[in-house]
Amino acid sequence: MARGMSRDIQIQLDALQQLAGFARQGSRELLEQGAKEGRREAIRVIGKSLALTDSYIGRHLRVTRPVQKGAVWEASVQATQRGTLLTRFPHRQLRKPNRSKPGTKHAGITGTVVPGRSYTQPKFFYIPKLRGSNATGIAVRTGDARDDYLIIHAPSVSQAFQQHRSDLSEGLMRTLTARYTEKVRSIYSTTAGDDPETTFLR
Repeated sequence: MARGMSRDIQIQLDALQQLAGFARQGSRELLEQGAKEGRREAIRVIGKSLALTDSYIGRHLRVTRPVQKGAVWEASVQATQRGTLLTRFPHRQLRKPNRSKPGTKHAGITGTVVPGRSYTQPKFFYIPKLRGSNATGIAVRTGDARDDYLIIHAPSVSQAFQQHRSDLSEGLMRTLTARYTEKVRSIYSTTAGDDPETTFLR
């Protein structure tokens, strides 16, 4: 009996040693995996609220590598804060018949910022080769002078990310907790042969 008890205790101690090792290495791995999954889920969620391509959203979300701060490991998903040009969203120039001469003329721009909802603005027009990015923007006149216009921006990836951040964090924490528990049980049961939650409750 004494030998059996000693062996059981040793097996359980071996399992606990493995768990301690997993706590050190596994926490970092889980954080890294979790941050990457959080980024993928953020891309999916943001894509439902903004009519942007997954590739564009992904370029503006980055995962930071796990770093240790005291006894705690931290990893995060960060989003670009700059506004998003309307030309990053689906858009199309409108044309109408030109009454003064043959052909058509500019009649505004139509597009989509929020999936399922479109806008049509007769006063919007394109501005090519914006300073700093060389991209094409969509603008509206603010006066009569040549440079009296305002480049229109839509909500940024960062704004959408902040809007859904709490829900994303809660869901991710549930997933990571479940995975961590599953791994702990796997290590313990492989070594000790029992579920760690029930071993000492008999």
